[in-house]
Amino acid sequence: MAHDVRFLSLIAVISITLVGCGGGAAAPTAIPTPTPTPAEISARAGQATRAAESMAFAITLGGQPVYSDPSRVFMLTAIDGALRRPDGVLATLKLRSAAGLTEVRTVSLAGKQYATNPLTRAWQCLAPGTAFDAAVLFDPQRGIEQLLQDGIENVALVGEEELDGRPVYHLRGAIPAERMIDISGGLIGAGAVTVDIWADRETLRLAKIMLVDQVPGAAEATTWTLVFNKYDQPVDVRAPVEC
Repeated sequence: MAHDVRFLSLIAVISITLVGCGGGAAAPTAIPTPTPTPAEISARAGQATRAAESMAFAITLGGQPVYSDPSRVFMLTAIDGALRRPDGVLATLKLRSAAGLTEVRTVSLAGKQYATNPLTRAWQCLAPGTAFDAAVLFDPQRGIEQLLQDGIENVALVGEEELDGRPVYHLRGAIPAERMIDISGGLIGAGAVTVDIWADRETLRLAKIMLVDQVPGAAEATTWTLVFNKYDQPVDVRAPVEC
């Protein structure tokens, strides 16, 4: 009996020693996830947004007035619309003139643009470059999503915030004026353009962009605030007339 007790005691000591010395399976070492740089967040936001099949957007303008026509009759105040990949965009331009407020509806599809006459409200076909085309903002080669990947200079992380109840990254940087002129029909980019970007922290899709366009000699800058939502919801885009 004494021999058995000594044997069991020896087994217990060996077991305790093995556990204390790591004789069991070693716990895996946690590898920290690298924190993405501001430039990487911006690029990923562009990629994630471009991957969406559709989305809604709302643009509001403030500060120095922006006119939609060379004669400076109609001042652009807001644009509401929706995008359906690859090339369908619905947009409603809200305009102010001496006669009051009016709206112009536009459709862009397969490289053609259609718009309603601000007076008769009848649909008509537009020649390229005749009017602001919201579809260019989402051009896969030069639009907003591409700018986020290679067109934001001196991009920095302002912080992590909450927007409409969701956590977002807030970035800030600058966009060369010529690149904004290219995608806005000359409406943005009269001067240096600074940009604030809010991207959803989980999906990295765009939530909001604010552009500040400081026109040389103007008393104040023009601000363009773009809000994006309703991702991947159905958008019906059709040509309203034959051209």
